[in-house]
Amino acid sequence: PAQPLQVLFDTSSGQVILPHRACKNTACLEHRSFSPWASSTAMDVNFNGIEVQAGHRLAEGLVTRDGAVVTYTQSDLGEGEVTAVLVRDSVCMESAGQSTSRACVDLAVLAATKMDDAPFRAMPNDGIVGLGLANLAVSPMSSFVARLLEGSRNILPQFGIRFGAESGEIHFGAHDSSRLMSPLRWFPVDHPEDGYWQVAIKAVYVGSNIVDNCERGCHGIVDTGASRLGV
Repeated sequence: PAQPLQVLFDTSSGQVILPHRACKNTACLEHRSFSPWASSTAMDVNFNGIEVQAGHRLAEGLVTRDGAVVTYTQSDLGEGEVTAVLVRDSVCMESAGQSTSRACVDLAVLAATKMDDAPFRAMPNDGIVGLGLANLAVSPMSSFVARLLEGSRNILPQFGIRFGAESGEIHFGAHDSSRLMSPLRWFPVDHPEDGYWQVAIKAVYVGSNIVDNCERGCHGIVDTGASRLGV
C-alpha cells in the first residue's frame, strides 16, 4: 500500500531522504516516516542495488550492510547530518487530488535511521527529493533524476518549477510555457561533474553599480531549497 509523505524538492541535493520507521530521534518522530515493513515491494539494498541478505527482501538479524552519512544544509534552518540505510522501492509523485497524474521511480531511498534536530526538526516536510545531477547522489541507484530518465520513454531530460505566493508546481519532462513572462533562455551547466545545477555568473550588480565584475570567474547554484541569493 502507498505511504503518503510530504516532500521538499531540492535542486542542490542528489537523493531521496525519508525518515525510517526505526528512527527514534525527535526529528523523525515529529514527521511521518517510511516503513519498509509496510511495503510489499521494499527491499534492503547496498550501494550497488543488490539485496543486503540473499533470499530475504528485508534484512533479518545481524547483517553487514552499506550505510551513508549525508550532510544537508538548509539556508534558513542550518546544517545537520543524516545517517541512513538504502531501501529500494517505487517512489511515486502525484498532484494533490489527482491520482491519475503521477510519476514513479524505482530507486534506492536513503531511509534515515538518525536525523539531527537542525535543520530537520523545524522543516514542515517529511522528506527531501533531491533533483541534483547523478554525481551528487551516494550511489547511481539513489539519483532521482537519473533513475526517472532511465525508466521513462519519450521524456525530455528537463523539469520545470514554479513558485507562487500560496502554492507552486513542478513538471517532469516538460515545463508550462503559459507561466513564462518572457521567452525561455537556456544556459549550460558549469562543472556538471560536481552534481549541481551550477551556472557561470558574468557580473554582479546592485542597481547600476558593479559589485563584482567576476574577472576571476563567478558561479551560482540554482537551489530551490534556499531563499537567499549568493554568488
